[in-house]
Amino acid sequence: MRPAPLLLPLVAMLLLAPACRCSRLSPEEQARQAIDRVVRAVNERDLKPVAASVSDQYSDREGNDKEHIVSLVRVQFLLHQNLYLVAKLSSLECPEPVQARVVMFAALASVPGGILPDLKNLSADVYRFDLTLADEDGTWRVVRAAWSPATARDLL
Repeated sequence: MRPAPLLLPLVAMLLLAPACRCSRLSPEEQARQAIDRVVRAVNERDLKPVAASVSDQYSDREGNDKEHIVSLVRVQFLLHQNLYLVAKLSSLECPEPVQARVVMFAALASVPGGILPDLKNLSADVYRFDLTLADEDGTWRVVRAAWSPATARDLL
């Protein structure tokens, strides 16, 4: 059974988990580290860091809010015992020190990314995500997201 298509945008948003601004890292570096932490959390089926990465002010063109997004991820974790994220960060820029714009591509698979035989032959829904993050009192959270279909080649 394939994960619901809506889960991919949710997971992508969740990839951008909180990043502590108390370090000497630039906002871009903090966001990149946060992506790694959330990918691990998704692959370990740990909902807490996923939920923490979504702003209470989150909204999208689909009418979702934080509560709905977190509930959808929880359901997908329950429905799919083997769920792994394959993601590629395409661009990340911080036009302001407290805001980041991210373009990334992501797909969910039933096996870990390192085991996939060939991304060119990936049989999964792939999406492009345009995300806006904000630094909320030292924690980076997703405040807006838009997504559209992409191809497995975009992950290469």
